[in-house]
Amino acid sequence: MHKALFLLTGLLTLSTLELSKLPDGDLHLHLLDVGQGDSILLTTPSGKHILIDGGPNLSVLEHLGTYLPFFDRHIDLLILSHPNQDHLTAFPEITKRYSIGSILLTGAPFDLARYDALITQIRERNIPVIVADPKKDIAMGDGVLIDVLWPPQKLRETFLNNENELSIIARILYKEHSILLTGDIEHGGEVAILQSGADSDSTILKVAHHGSKSSSSTGFLLAASPDLALISAGKNNPYGHPNKKVIERLEAMGIEVRSTIKDGTVSLILE
Repeated sequence: MHKALFLLTGLLTLSTLELSKLPDGDLHLHLLDVGQGDSILLTTPSGKHILIDGGPNLSVLEHLGTYLPFFDRHIDLLILSHPNQDHLTAFPEITKRYSIGSILLTGAPFDLARYDALITQIRERNIPVIVADPKKDIAMGDGVLIDVLWPPQKLRETFLNNENELSIIARILYKEHSILLTGDIEHGGEVAILQSGADSDSTILKVAHHGSKSSSSTGFLLAASPDLALISAGKNNPYGHPNKKVIERLEAMGIEVRSTIKDGTVSLILE
């Protein structure tokens, strides 16, 4: 009797856990704690999944197990901001374990073995590729829109020697919310975006390059004017991320700051 009751309690707990992962009509954002790297999981109101970057290790796989229902083995859109190792590592394994609707890439001809290997795998698995184009928004349904700001095709060759500056910059728009994704863009890219006249206004900012001093210039932050800044960085990382001056700059502007170093995975529900 006791064993049966224990089993029933366990099943009910498991069911409650899985039910909490089902679509609830809101947009869910998880800044995943992957250490010194980047990975963000978005789940739309109807349950579509968008994964931005794959972190520096395979811990993203554990996070997917935490936030996706056990029966859901599909990711609607992968976005690789740029092919640095700390943004790309888990993607090859993810494409093996999950069916992928499509992947968004910069379209720049990076000469990197790890990137070439991923492209080969994408082709072998017939995953549709979308090339980032500031002239073309991506509609995800439920009123969720991906507004690509950068990089423009004509400038891809200009920044080809710097992967960071070719990061995909995009806003995720939903109702009154605007999430600005910045990859590892640095000062030169920030200036170019401002000069392009692109609308970078946001409510939530994923701080560029883990809070590096080479990013988050005053002008760029003023244009974005977020209420909340999210920083993904690893504890005791050798780069000193996030930079103290960047944090001070954000706080001086009245922007709330949350980071994976202090908070672990940061989860937000956008109604």
